Amino acid sequence: MYSNRPSDGELNKKIKAAKTALISQNGIYANLNKAMGELYELEIESPNQIWKLILELLDEISPKDYAGIRPPQRSYEKTIENRELFAFCWDSLKLGKKMYIKFALKKNKYYYVSLHKSKDRL
Repeated sequence: MYSNRPSDGELNKKIKAAKTALISQNGIYANLNKAMGELYELEIESPNQIWKLILELLDEISPKDYAGIRPPQRSYEKTIENRELFAFCWDSLKLGKKMYIKFALKKNKYYYVSLHKSKDRL
């Protein structure tokens, strides 16, 4: 059966919750080893520098940029197993390229799943 979840309202709440978590410095890598390659491509020298950037990038996205499946895919990463994943693809003004971001939320924490230049697979 087809699900229309997540709604625009739900996506707005997830984006807001993600920002709140990062403002409270509750950013965690779902899989740091996987993230390191993406951070290198983004020319991020320290894994701790990414949280400020993500906070700025979250200001650029809206529900119209949602690129995940409906209903949201569930994670298989151990730290966020079975949590819903929220993916967005948009033209980033800050980075000057089409970007892709995927995250999960768990207990008021933002879990970095992916952030990279869009591979135009959408």
